[in-house]
Amino acid sequence: MLKDLKSILKINTFHARIVIMTLYFEKKFYVKFPFKLIRKLNQSIYHCEIHPDSFQDINSLASLRLPHPFLIIIHRSCRIGANCTIFQGVTIGVIESKEIKAAQLGKNIYIGCNSSILGPVKIVDDVTIGAHTLVLSDVKKSGVVFGLHNLKE
Repeated sequence: MLKDLKSILKINTFHARIVIMTLYFEKKFYVKFPFKLIRKLNQSIYHCEIHPDSFQDINSLASLRLPHPFLIIIHRSCRIGANCTIFQGVTIGVIESKEIKAAQLGKNIYIGCNSSILGPVKIVDDVTIGAHTLVLSDVKKSGVVFGLHNLKE
């Protein structure tokens, strides 16, 4: 636990530390109520809706980087891997359909500002998603994705 907290303090700015530590403690401890209350306060300050269940494990939450943790929306059904960087204005959500599923992100993902990842897409490890990108289909190769990514194969 101490190692996780050191990594949170080392790789994040002041505002991101507040958001991530709240999520970390809510995911780590069984008593959820006080941390849910603090998360709601964070939501009102940072306009940031991130659920602690969005992370694959506690390591992926501890290694998350939020350089500017404002206006970020991540759906509860999303799964985020380790060492991800998410900039401001990012939305990872669902598309209205029968199944309510959001994206599954691999390790070492970089998501630029104001990008949207919608639907039950899968993104492999080591992908950079450029700023203002709309991802609607799976990203099957490592590399850079930008613009509208809606490839149907």
